[in-house]
Amino acid sequence: MDSLPTLTSSPLRHPSSCASLSISLLDLLNETLPTPPALTLSVGSGPGLLEALFLERHPHRTNSFLGVEVRVTHPRTVNRFLPDLNVVVVPGTWAIAPEAARAEALLFVYPRQPGLISVYLERAKQVHMVVWIGPRCDVLDFVGVLREWGEESVTVSEGLVGEGEAVMVFFARKETKSYLTKT
Repeated sequence: MDSLPTLTSSPLRHPSSCASLSISLLDLLNETLPTPPALTLSVGSGPGLLEALFLERHPHRTNSFLGVEVRVTHPRTVNRFLPDLNVVVVPGTWAIAPEAARAEALLFVYPRQPGLISVYLERAKQVHMVVWIGPRCDVLDFVGVLREWGEESVTVSEGLVGEGEAVMVFFARKETKSYLTKT
């Protein structure tokens, strides 16, 4: 495993991450994602830098947070930071991690296709929180998928990763309707 960089409260770019990373972002994710033992999948974790930093800062999530990585054919895996116990490998970009069936939250960082989110949401019936981090120019493509998610109401809130950043963070919550029955 490669060593982890030290973060500050100000967002900084790192060669192994598309998004600028900061302690503030990690703490925001911790506050927003469901508490353990609820499982969170980080789909398309790549080198696993964000995920490894998140687990280093919030170790209580170690048993309830998995990065999903695509299998590669060359000897060196894409993941360079995330411990093996926190990695699920799928055979291709089209494949859905089996753990999606029990996940309660999904994290997508710079996903390439809105369709991937749609497929995960179709298969992950227990998911009630989706976090999307990506470029501002892709927001409309991806927020549309989140707004179409299910029959219950979906609340989408946004926030900037850093001042002046062209990166957005969206949180989508799926509110489940509860029905009272009289006996």
